[in-house]
Amino acid sequence: MPARATKRGKARTALARDCDVLVCGASFAGLTLARELEGAGAQVLVVDRYEVGERQTSACAAPTNWLELLGLASSIRQTFDELVVHTTRSTARWPLPYSFSTFDYRELCALLHDGSPSSEFETATVERVEQGQLHTVHTDRGELRARYVIDALGWRRVLSAGEPIQPPRARLSRGLEVHPSGSADTLAVWIDPRFVRAGYSWSFPARDEVRVGVGSFEPRDHVKDGTVALATELDLEPVGYQGNWIPHQLRPATEQGVFFVGDSAGHCLPLTAEGIRPAFYFALALGRELRRALGGEITREQALARYSAFSQRHAVKYGCLLTSQHLVGRATAGAPLRWAIAALRSRRLSHWAFNHYLAITPSDLLQARLSYRHVPAELRSGAAVDLI
Repeated sequence: MPARATKRGKARTALARDCDVLVCGASFAGLTLARELEGAGAQVLVVDRYEVGERQTSACAAPTNWLELLGLASSIRQTFDELVVHTTRSTARWPLPYSFSTFDYRELCALLHDGSPSSEFETATVERVEQGQLHTVHTDRGELRARYVIDALGWRRVLSAGEPIQPPRARLSRGLEVHPSGSADTLAVWIDPRFVRAGYSWSFPARDEVRVGVGSFEPRDHVKDGTVALATELDLEPVGYQGNWIPHQLRPATEQGVFFVGDSAGHCLPLTAEGIRPAFYFALALGRELRRALGGEITREQALARYSAFSQRHAVKYGCLLTSQHLVGRATAGAPLRWAIAALRSRRLSHWAFNHYLAITPSDLLQARLSYRHVPAELRSGAAVDLI
């Protein structure tokens, strides 16, 4: 686990700044967005409570082609072309139509950050926003002002004017993970009530460590005992704890002049809790609209409306996944679920299902980006098109 590097005490000096774009949050969505704005001729400031790459909050796995197309392949630690699914009575191997890779969080964040050399980064805890022609964002170090403000701060949705999100009385899943040293050859999940009543457990190998965790769809259910039990069953030591709350419902992508992306907009996919690929996807879409606004092609209000509409067009598919999550949560030991798991052993059926799943946030958006400067030349194809 990375050492804590955030400034403390006297090193945490006052901060007051005006900029064109203020990105609050320096993880997958925020850093991707800042990189997309490189070369747009704007002053971009990224702020986060932690240093870039300091605080890992997920098992860190994504479709391999996304990592390659984004120029992040050097962060990959291990790659898998099948998913092993365990239940109380059986084990099924699902062939995947595309591979998944685990990656090093700190290295991937550094690669994204290096792609926006003209942007600035500061550590600060974001507290609230006052709307205006120039929004004022209050932090623990001072006030920051920008015409374009983005909340990429995660599930808390800090810059919302609504009621604060308070677990466990919120539409959130909860996850806990340990990071023992070790190695394994399979990407595996368990749908097994021995570890969690409504949810699933996982083992994600990453070359020299195995990320073992439990996720519950029911936020009131505790997950530590299940995490320890699974690690013990795998002969791994439960060390290096990290946990997080996970939104499992799409939220408004804009509010009172502020853009929301990633977990703050509920972009994490229900059922699977896959949040990294959607964070990339929606950050690219938002970056495209901001570049147009910064270039004078559209107004801020038009950028807000276009991005909001783009996010909302995914509501039906997100709703279908949420319905599936409810069904799985009620049937972790039921025969229908076991039959469905067994059926996906078929390569044809598994490929059909996962291709539909991938199409919820397709990689086509990568191929149609306004800017190709971060994509290796050999991966570029076709001309930029407007997907919105």
